[in-house]
Amino acid sequence: MAMTFYKKVPFSFEEKNYEIRVFFDDKIINIVAFRNNYPANGLRHQIKISKSIAIEEILKQKAIDELIEICKKDIFEKRWERLTTIK
Repeated sequence: MAMTFYKKVPFSFEEKNYEIRVFFDDKIINIVAFRNNYPANGLRHQIKISKSIAIEEILKQKAIDELIEICKKDIFEKRWERLTTIK
């Protein structure tokens, strides 16, 4: 089953344009940073939902906005780069 697009939140960092995109299906909500229509890094924030809970109600919750901010912070703090740097 293909995921349904819910919303995007554009932002800029270090003169580069990004978007946080929120997708969902009947069991999962994915929140991912994109740059130039490709995932910006390997990090994903995912919520797995019981079928007894309406995803549409979850998407309205403040927690989704908080996860969008965490996703932005992944970019600002270069978490992926730090994670993948081999020393």
